[in-house]
Amino acid sequence: KSIFRALLADVRAKNAVQGGSTITEQYVKNAYTGNQKSLFRKFREALVAAQVERTYSKAKILESYLNSTYFGEGAYGAEAASQTYFNKHAAELSLSESAELVGVIPAPEAYSPFSHPQQAEERRLIVLDRMRAGGVITQDQLVAARASKPVLVSSKVQVVRFPWFVDAVQRYLSQRYGDKAVFSGGLEVTTTVDPAMQTQAESVIAKTLNRPDDPYASLVSVDPRTGYVTAIVGGRDYSTEKFNIAIQGRRQPGSSFKPFVLVAALESGLTPGLTLPGPAGICLAGWKPDCHVTNFDNESFGQISLETATIHSVNTFYAQLVLRVGPAKVVDAARRMGIPGPAWLPGRSGCKQTASDHCPTQLEALPSIALGSEEVTPLEMASAYATLAAGGTYRQPKLVSKVTDGAGQILESGPSAPVQAISPQVAFTATSLLQEVITQGTGTAAGIGRPAAGKTGTATDFRNAWFVGYTPDLATSVWMGYRDANQAMRNIHGVAQVTGGSLPAAMWSAYMKAALASVPASPFAPPPPPSPPADSGFRLPLLPLPTPSPEVTPTVAATVTPTVTATPTATVTPVRPTATPLIPLLPWPLASVPVVPSPSVVPSPSRSSRAWRRVR
Repeated sequence: KSIFRALLADVRAKNAVQGGSTITEQYVKNAYTGNQKSLFRKFREALVAAQVERTYSKAKILESYLNSTYFGEGAYGAEAASQTYFNKHAAELSLSESAELVGVIPAPEAYSPFSHPQQAEERRLIVLDRMRAGGVITQDQLVAARASKPVLVSSKVQVVRFPWFVDAVQRYLSQRYGDKAVFSGGLEVTTTVDPAMQTQAESVIAKTLNRPDDPYASLVSVDPRTGYVTAIVGGRDYSTEKFNIAIQGRRQPGSSFKPFVLVAALESGLTPGLTLPGPAGICLAGWKPDCHVTNFDNESFGQISLETATIHSVNTFYAQLVLRVGPAKVVDAARRMGIPGPAWLPGRSGCKQTASDHCPTQLEALPSIALGSEEVTPLEMASAYATLAAGGTYRQPKLVSKVTDGAGQILESGPSAPVQAISPQVAFTATSLLQEVITQGTGTAAGIGRPAAGKTGTATDFRNAWFVGYTPDLATSVWMGYRDANQAMRNIHGVAQVTGGSLPAAMWSAYMKAALASVPASPFAPPPPPSPPADSGFRLPLLPLPTPSPEVTPTVAATVTPTVTATPTATVTPVRPTATPLIPLLPWPLASVPVVPSPSVVPSPSRSSRAWRRVR
């Protein structure tokens, strides 16, 4: 009906602006699958696009696309773009102005009318010519529009410094309040971003991975005390790739998932002194597709404690541990701590998103979960580790601290409600072990000169590498890998094989040092002692004290000549009965205390996933 809508209708018909992709495919790519260059991604995109077209009308798809696509300069949607470039509503745009905006869509930064006016002008003329060729406009309209060069506002109305964070906020707001409210409802939003932390996060990743063929990296920070997300890096260059790995990219976490097994074990009554064998390889019943699990570099550790197995990330130990504890308890611990994440996170690629409100991260109760077989997002990992940093208290991660509608009504404000996910005692014990990972284990490269805890993670064949860690003030996850999930990371900046303890740990350390530079160092506070059990009022009857035997007084002879006298009876001193003394508690850690391991538990056969042999 408006000129702008008519112009975009031509784009829907596969004109030069969008090339070989339909509007539906472009919308699915932006919303679900990202820009990963692989046949699998194209296949998933086609499936989801087909489902979207069966579910919604073309008009609705076009509206959703227009309301969500990126036009550069921080402008999402046609209305925001109109205000940004021309300071007017989209309905008021002329044909020439509409053509300029449409020309921006394929490469918003490269075709920005502000930064690259010549390229933007060339794109505008191409769009107009294609509209005429498609019969959308008349020859007279073409001549008039070509002659009418759009006049931009005198300066940029909106400059977005942190596009990855803004992208996440926009996705959250759209999911919570709808596109109409977000792009034309006059919402006033206060985000939780910490500008200094965000700047440091972007800088550290850009300096570390500074070559065009380098892998990607993602970073997410969460304040454990509030759940506020303070920094997000979702990829390399937002101007060319809109897929936000931090909230959309689900990857295998490797051994960085072991803390959830550790928590489940501690909740089951096991202690850090539990001993099990840690051979280089082991065959376990119930582990599929075959029974074999191996340690990183086939290293053998002998009989070791849970503490040592955590510090050195011993796969064969943790494989036995998860079978003893049960994978279902691991899934439950992860769920309580924050995985799957909140409902506003984008759903899994390829799931039936239009058939339900949410397609969350899927955790299956399989033994291989102990070694990180289930895929998670960097935000979920940072949030779950923040639960440990907060002494077992989970707060749902939040990107906004306040939202007000156009009428001034506050729609939401403040942090999310705290939930005691795990006991403070379990959280403190797990944190104590994870501190040793940094001080003497696989994560020494993550040292920051203050109390910190964390865990390395490396997926099979070095396809994904993680370091996730925390202090009492900040929890941060760092993921590193290629957009192609099957590509191994080898020979990267002098690192032959990228593990979680190499470049990811180094980036985590550099970022955390800078992010916490102005925050005084503080130790992890021990939990308060458990409360004594409530007095039931029951009392045992008092037993009478034993009666002492009478004392016998000896007789003394009257003369010097000794006589036989009675032998004195020993004095009997009354004895009050006392309770048997309690066995004194042993101080933790118990690595030196010999513990007889419990008999091995052979689980019932269950469906398992791939063999996970080389993770750390």
